[in-house]
Parts: sequence; structure tokens; C-alpha cells
Amino acid sequence: MSAVETKERACRVLIIEDDQDDVFLFKRALDGVRAILNREIECEQVDNGLDAIFLVSREEITDKLPDVLVLDLNMPRLDGIKFLKSLRRSLLLKDLPVFVLTTSTAPSIHEEAMRAGADKVFVKPNDAEALLAIALEIVTSAAGRRPGQATADA
Repeated sequence: MSAVETKERACRVLIIEDDQDDVFLFKRALDGVRAILNREIECEQVDNGLDAIFLVSREEITDKLPDVLVLDLNMPRLDGIKFLKSLRRSLLLKDLPVFVLTTSTAPSIHEEAMRAGADKVFVKPNDAEALLAIALEIVTSAAGRRPGQATADA
């Protein structure tokens, strides 16, 4: 078997976030995850839920779906909750892992996101080390999953 055949496919991450500073910080955390896991991570970003729906709907038919979505809740055009509800209505996209990364600490907001279909909700931390830990958890949890595959704990 050649080296190309044994190489693990890159983990594809879609960040749905309208704050470019938060995007920059999360991408930097993903760089740290790359170094820790010695795994390639491909990252795309859109700044609202509507563009994200169009992107994943299109990519669902091209076999280029992200392995995991990182979603902000407060965005223009289509907020995170409405995005989650729309995504979870699609039979082909309903199992796509979605992790919410929000500034909100309100339990009611977190519960609403979970009811709408989030896999887990994280509060955006104030330090790089905590963000790295979140990014590592997100990537490692997505590593064994592929869109369309349910896990035993899902």
C-alpha cells in the first residue's frame, strides 16, 4: 500500500461565524490541534446561517461535506437556532455534527440550541488554552464520525 493510500483524510471543519476576530482565534486553535494530532484539518468559513445551509446542501451531493460544523448563534440573515432546525429537517444532513460556540452563558439559550439539534454547546472562552481544548474536543469527536453515520451515543 502506498503512502498516499494510507494517509488519513483531512478533517473538514466549517465555521459558521460572523465575527472575524472569533474566526481568526478558532482557526489559530485549529492550528494547535493540527500540531497535537498530527492531522490535516481543512477549514472553511461562512458568516451566516443562510450561506451555511446553501453550502452544506450543495456539498452534500458532491461528497465534500464538512465532518463537523462550529456554529455561532447570533448571526445575520439566519441565526444559529434557525440554522440548526433547518439542518436537522434534512434527512441527508440530520446527523452532521454541530458544535455551538457562543458568548451566551444563559442555560435557556444552551437548552434551546440542544433542542434544535446541537451536539454540544460551548461558551466562548477568554483564553487561547481553553479554546484549544474546545477545538481539540470538537475535532477528535468528529474524527470517528462521518456525515450520515449515527454514533452509539447520538
